[in-house]
Amino acid sequence: MKQGLMITPAGKVEVYDFSKPDELSALQSAVNGWVQAIDLNDHISLWVNEEGKMIGLEHNPLAQLVWDMSFGPDTDWIVGTVVITGTPDENGDTQGLTDEAVETLQDFLSAAAVFSGS
Repeated sequence: MKQGLMITPAGKVEVYDFSKPDELSALQSAVNGWVQAIDLNDHISLWVNEEGKMIGLEHNPLAQLVWDMSFGPDTDWIVGTVVITGTPDENGDTQGLTDEAVETLQDFLSAAAVFSGS
């Protein structure tokens, strides 16, 4: 299992297995469309619907916070359901998050949800 974290616009955060049926299909299913990956740092990637703003997907406040912490406020507008995974390895294969990374991100997002009202 390759695990990531799925964050919905409503603030639901859950572990997501993006290995089945295959990684691309699983990620497209999660974001409900074509995917775009953005590396937030050397270890974490954020997967979004690449057409999300054009088709009017709902703003995602928790994912926005993750974005803002990486790139600064007012640099983009994050919409729709997103998936956080590890970055690609040397072969270009997307890596799953470690159990420790999942726990750390879940704790952070839970605390952020309290302050953001999500």
